[in-house]
Amino acid sequence: MIQSILRRNGLQCQRLPTPDRCAHEIGKEYCSNGLCNPAYFTIGSLIEYLRSLEPAQTREEIVRNYAFFTAGSNGPCRFGMYEAEFRAALNAAGYNGFRLLTFQQDHGVNASSGQSGFQFSVDFGMDALHAFILGDVLNYLHHRLRPYELQEGDSERMMEVLASDAGLYLETTKRFEFSESAPEILRPFLERHRAARAYRVSNTTGKILTHLYGRKLRASLGKCRERMNRMEVDWLRVKPVVKVIGEFWAQQTEGDGNYQMFQFLEKEGAEVSVEPISNWVLYLLNQANQRGIVRSRLLPHQAPWSKPVTAFRARLSHWLKRCMFAAGKGIYQGHYARLEKALLGASHPLPSQLEIAALANPYYSSSLRGGEGHLEVGKNLYYTTHQLCHMVLAVKPFGCLPSLQSDAVQAGLAERFPEMVFLAVETAAEGEVHAYSRVQMALAEARVKAQNEFETALRSARQPLEEIRRFVSQHPELRSPLFRVTRRSGVVSTAANFVLDVDELMSGSGDRGSISRRDPAPGSLRSEPGPSHQEA
Repeated sequence: MIQSILRRNGLQCQRLPTPDRCAHEIGKEYCSNGLCNPAYFTIGSLIEYLRSLEPAQTREEIVRNYAFFTAGSNGPCRFGMYEAEFRAALNAAGYNGFRLLTFQQDHGVNASSGQSGFQFSVDFGMDALHAFILGDVLNYLHHRLRPYELQEGDSERMMEVLASDAGLYLETTKRFEFSESAPEILRPFLERHRAARAYRVSNTTGKILTHLYGRKLRASLGKCRERMNRMEVDWLRVKPVVKVIGEFWAQQTEGDGNYQMFQFLEKEGAEVSVEPISNWVLYLLNQANQRGIVRSRLLPHQAPWSKPVTAFRARLSHWLKRCMFAAGKGIYQGHYARLEKALLGASHPLPSQLEIAALANPYYSSSLRGGEGHLEVGKNLYYTTHQLCHMVLAVKPFGCLPSLQSDAVQAGLAERFPEMVFLAVETAAEGEVHAYSRVQMALAEARVKAQNEFETALRSARQPLEEIRRFVSQHPELRSPLFRVTRRSGVVSTAANFVLDVDELMSGSGDRGSISRRDPAPGSLRSEPGPSHQEA
């Protein structure tokens, strides 16, 4: 989807292949010692790709025709060193002068040449918002369905089709233009005044409202929902739910960079609950807002009321910034809910960043920066106390210093919360056997929890398991990926909740109504509201 957005803006682009062990070795060869693994994997993958171009192009042509676009940061962890290390490694590998474009999470695009080549517009920014949210929803749906698919590979094929459809929409759909939407008699006048401020404000406002509330995207997602009904799943498979958190890159990649941990967990019989990138976006907004609150305490000293005009301007500027952060958070969460509902039939709010910070603060200050900050500690407490998973797995690169700090805190939390099943795994280019062995031991306890939940659900159900299976086989709606499995308080397992759902339908009890009237959206174990922190 990001490729589609860039292509729509006139840029030829393609993503790098998922980094492998060979890329890691190349990265270590040309980078300095002591970096964390994402740097080695990423720059090694880039050099590996550039070398594959050499039979058809000279190095001078490659340097002239290609640029690398990636994420960047000012620190304070070693992530802030990536850009300089990438340039040094490219020079050492013989690609002197190769251009790098970094999107800094705090102030946009930086380019080594001084000109990024990007033309930012309202459409570009709103399409990026669509891509982030749809990517999260599809990624969640993929890992949610893959353990329960009846035909192996169905979820993979379905995700390819859905992602392609979404990318095609982002690349080809006509965008709103004020002059084209006005009555025919006014169009010549508006065309002559396109440079006027009033026209630009009206056009920008119309674009934003159309992107957020227009029907085209939701209609396209409605067609995607129809495709999903062609797949069948078996919700009666008993699987422990494993929430994967940790360092940003390690928890997102699905290759050798994290030992292909998602695939391993699913082979071991687990349901993987992935972390949405949207939580990171909301974390950045929340952190910026919290820094603004701290700065507001300095205003009486920096802009005293002895100078009324200066004091008023300083406070107004501070208030406007706070309003912008609040508006950004509201727009993002509202649009996330709209797109998720359009695709899945129901929306599930993302975890509250304020609540995660409140949970973490007694053990890990939310004002500390570096890596994931307080998120690893806060998420572990959030998903454990709200009973949203059987096990929390923190995946991080070897030598990630902020994650090591979090691990030290997590060790104490395991004693305070006996029900917590937590495991931290450091990933390097080697050591898979040791990591897999540790995961298997922790997963055994989570598997017992899931099986006990399922047996408890069967004992409380009015119908035996054989009758429930027969009822499911007679009703295709219950085998649909769009069937919403209700999550009950204290019951994590999908199979246990599904047994109780079907038992209610067979017994005709409760207020769930008939199958045809059910809300056709899969339940979300990552975001259903649980008990409050005080209750927990």
